Amino acid sequence: MSQRFTVRVGDAVAEAAPDLWGLFIEDLNDALDGGLNAERVRNGDFEFDASEREGFHPLTGWAVEGGVAVRTDDPLHPNNAHYARLTGPAAIANGGWDGVGAARGERMRLSLFARADADTVIDVQVAGGAAAAVLEVSQGGWRHVETDLEAAADGRGELRLAVPADATVDLDAVSLRPLGEDGEPLIFRPDLLQALKDLRPSFIRFPGGCLAHGYGLANVYHWKDTIGPRHERVQAYNIWHYHQSRQIGYLEYFALCEATGATAIPIVAAGVCCQNSPGGQHAIPDDEMDAYVQDVLDLVEFANGGPDTRWGAKRAELGHPEPFGLRYLGIGNEDEITDQFRDRYARIEDALREAHPEVTPIGTVGPAPHGEDYERGWAYARERAVPVVDEHGYQNPRWYHQNLDRWNAYDPEGPKVYLGEYAAWSSKVRSALAEAAYMTAMERRPEVVRLASYAPLLARVGHSQWTPDLIYFTADEVRPSASYYVQQAFGTERGRRVHSVALEGVEHVPVALPTIGTAVLASARASVAFTGVRLDGAPVPDARTGIGGDGVHLGPIDPTACELEFTALKTEGEDGFEIRLGPEAPASSLTVSFGMWQNKFTVVNRSDDGIGNGDHGPVPWRGLHAGEPVHVRVKLDGPRVRVWTDGELRHDYEQDLRPEQRVTAGVLSRDAAGGTEYVVRLVNAEDTAKTAHIAVPGPATAAVTLLAGAGPDDGELFHASPVTPVSLTAKGDDGVDIELPPWSFASAVVTV
Repeated sequence: MSQRFTVRVGDAVAEAAPDLWGLFIEDLNDALDGGLNAERVRNGDFEFDASEREGFHPLTGWAVEGGVAVRTDDPLHPNNAHYARLTGPAAIANGGWDGVGAARGERMRLSLFARADADTVIDVQVAGGAAAAVLEVSQGGWRHVETDLEAAADGRGELRLAVPADATVDLDAVSLRPLGEDGEPLIFRPDLLQALKDLRPSFIRFPGGCLAHGYGLANVYHWKDTIGPRHERVQAYNIWHYHQSRQIGYLEYFALCEATGATAIPIVAAGVCCQNSPGGQHAIPDDEMDAYVQDVLDLVEFANGGPDTRWGAKRAELGHPEPFGLRYLGIGNEDEITDQFRDRYARIEDALREAHPEVTPIGTVGPAPHGEDYERGWAYARERAVPVVDEHGYQNPRWYHQNLDRWNAYDPEGPKVYLGEYAAWSSKVRSALAEAAYMTAMERRPEVVRLASYAPLLARVGHSQWTPDLIYFTADEVRPSASYYVQQAFGTERGRRVHSVALEGVEHVPVALPTIGTAVLASARASVAFTGVRLDGAPVPDARTGIGGDGVHLGPIDPTACELEFTALKTEGEDGFEIRLGPEAPASSLTVSFGMWQNKFTVVNRSDDGIGNGDHGPVPWRGLHAGEPVHVRVKLDGPRVRVWTDGELRHDYEQDLRPEQRVTAGVLSRDAAGGTEYVVRLVNAEDTAKTAHIAVPGPATAAVTLLAGAGPDDGELFHASPVTPVSLTAKGDDGVDIELPPWSFASAVVTV
């Protein structure tokens, strides 16, 4: 029997944020090259380089037969310095990403640049002969040649290009793209593009993320490098450790916004590179800042300028005479809030406001929803009266259920919030429902939260650098996660007004500390010796952890009253070590990490329901270095956690024991023919079924989109959601009842 609760709908209290739900696109997880980019040839420009990743070289992705060499003399373009010379009989074959596919009847266009010492031909085969053609190449300099192919059979294999004996042919900018209904090559992979369209995004953020401010100043993303003919674009090392072709550049980005009906939110570096670069954050030299600021202004002109402006004319020359109507520009991403950041940010924002008052600048307040950069970033944003700031925060489901009131503490008169990156740290149903609950909280505070985008968006299975992701895909499949369907529900059904809501008959879930557990030492990427170990005052034998080992069990503990100290000495390895305190998952536990990521920080993580979360930190640290001992002390006293290194108190905080709000609701309204429609969001993240009575006056009908039918821990990384939405209807004479199975989410349009 289900538990009944009432959603009492009050008056409209605010206008809804019109641009609230959008998308975040960054080229990680092979999201663009190998993903949304419809290009089927990997490294068609022969520009992969060993400096990008161990094993990379100009022929990465290509198999060679016969006389094949990479040359750089007299290239196709200075920005595309490498090309392949085939001295026949010879051939090269490209397997793309997990094979080059062809479907019976599919039309494709092969395009390349060739240079031959005499008139000759190139024999073309796709997927073992599923499609084939012969390209004629005339003697002379670089020539663009192309041909259309039609697949006679289904297949997956390689694109093979062969030249006959006694022929020498140079090849570059090799491309194979499917053709659209208009007979032109597709820019975007159709099924992934449709998945994005189905989210009905208000905006799209690009190019990142960390990609925007780059791995060092030389890797900062410059928009001008990404427009114009493909072979003239500046390709780049990708901060996520692969090659970035820039085939999806700024023109394609704006085209994607048009294709999905979204406005654009470009993100430019705030005059500094990512603080996780070698040597930390670096600022663009002072004497180069004027030129950099002008580049930013030129981007706005490229988007909004008329054909009589320099960059508006360039946009028209590239095939888009109409302005794109840019309304937002993000300045910076997760930056460390330093004096040099403040200086560079101010120069860019001041110039933008003066030259383009029609564009709203978006600032940044660090990488987490707490900590020093968060506090400094917010202080700086208030000082400058920045219109909108970009917050990021990846948290576990418990955190979201405990923080549905977070936005109530924000000053509605201060800077507004763009929650630019968030996710509940897994692809499980419980994560999707926690996100849904938090999204209702964002919808309820439009005077504070104006924009939000889940991140990351796309991940190719087997090519991932970050999890979780909203959409997984293979060469042939799109695998939306449960979180995808939550985002889709919020994006497709929107309201114009936000209503106050009172929930009657709902109880929160209490949170308590575990009372039993163990202490474990581990070091996944280092060998560490631990001496002078004392657990709750009693000596414990010395321990040693090794690279790839399972860790060393020190003994049982009471997580509410525990003290551990020792001296650690690293002998080899890249990172540091960690202390695990508490019971096994899914019960709650703590992990205190010392230099476990780039050996730069200490941090306390908490795991609840088997999903981890940053509980306190990261706090900058000197790191753990071979031959340099460090003394560590950890004390747990009820919810209080304290951590010392060499006598310095680094962490001192109390674990959050506020109850979780696992059943929640949000209500918006909009005008409809003959009356009012209420858009109702309902979350039931509990084991028991619920009946939600929507208390609106008079008879009502409800069109319900329901996501239900799986357990909280169903749903795996890289797999499609274990549940998909179903459509239901409900009627009532005095309001309407909506049934919520255990672990479910519903978005309903209630008509009165």
